[in-house]
Amino acid sequence: MRSKVFVLLVALVMVLGVVRAEAATTEDYLEAAGAKLWRGVVNTFTGWVELPAQTCKGYRNGFMGDENNKVCGVVAGLLKGVYHTVGRTMSGVGELVGFWAADPESNDGVGIPLDAEYAWEEGTDYDMYDPNFADATLKPIGDKGLRGLGNTLFGIVEVPGQIVKGIKEGAPDAGIVKGLWYFLSREIGGIFDITTFLLPNPADTKGLAYDEKWPWSALGDSLERPAPQPEVPAQQPEVIE
Repeated sequence: MRSKVFVLLVALVMVLGVVRAEAATTEDYLEAAGAKLWRGVVNTFTGWVELPAQTCKGYRNGFMGDENNKVCGVVAGLLKGVYHTVGRTMSGVGELVGFWAADPESNDGVGIPLDAEYAWEEGTDYDMYDPNFADATLKPIGDKGLRGLGNTLFGIVEVPGQIVKGIKEGAPDAGIVKGLWYFLSREIGGIFDITTFLLPNPADTKGLAYDEKWPWSALGDSLERPAPQPEVPAQQPEVIE
């Protein structure tokens, strides 16, 4: 119990620190965190709606383009409903627990997308065989797992990366706060990506986006030496005859 309270206090301090350090984006942060929290709550408690919703879709649409094949359509819809119920509920829990955290800029191409933002919406069915199973299914699942591993194993690199970046920008204190915030954000996001890489997830993200795509990018960019500038030959003074 004490450990949970400690983690919550640390998270709260991190959030308040970031809001204070990034005063210009306080409103944006609060708006993003609120939207993420709201969707997390809704998806956590209404994920089960996917089961009847997908079953009804299966009955209506039939199976493999055959609208008259209602029996197979219902079975396929039922299986998809179970798959999406678990995925939506787990993604909701992740956003509910990590509403304060930063997010990747996008989920485009990462993980199998849910049909719609909320379970009761019609949305668009995602074809796991278009253009083929490897590109439409295996690749996004693999990319989600790799993103989770990268963030979990190397999230700590955000701390020195953001500190060095902050020093270069004349704001080392903001760099420390942002580095710790990004580190904790990548860890919690990475863990959920790893544990749910086979499951569908929302097509978009709600939290404020990281400055860089990967946790090591900030440190690498900060330590990168500037390209040498070509020497400009000195101009000879004009001789006036």
